[in-house]
Amino acid sequence: MPLEHLEQAGFDMDAFRKRLAHYMAQEGMNPAQLSKRAGLNARAVTDIQQGRIKSPRVQTVMALEVALDLSPGTLLGFGPSTVSSELQALLHELDEATQQQLLVTLRSLRKT
Repeated sequence: MPLEHLEQAGFDMDAFRKRLAHYMAQEGMNPAQLSKRAGLNARAVTDIQQGRIKSPRVQTVMALEVALDLSPGTLLGFGPSTVSSELQALLHELDEATQQQLLVTLRSLRKT
């Protein structure tokens, strides 16, 4: 079963919200601007920030990272400081479905 919502992978929503707020401030963006740039509903980022969304979809996180010009995984705590440039380049080449399968596999390896 493909990973659709991040809660399926033991997701830390509070840490995600803090990282999201940090990168939004760094870019000087408000929630409505980021939602628009990411191609999301106008209230999506506000709903995440205020806890109305308990576990965002993987594709939502990816859209936010693209809109904030972040490397894949940065909002999840796997930013450039912890992910090699070679791995980042490879992740950029993979389609969404393959990225989701890889995430499920990596999470299962961490549990063993």
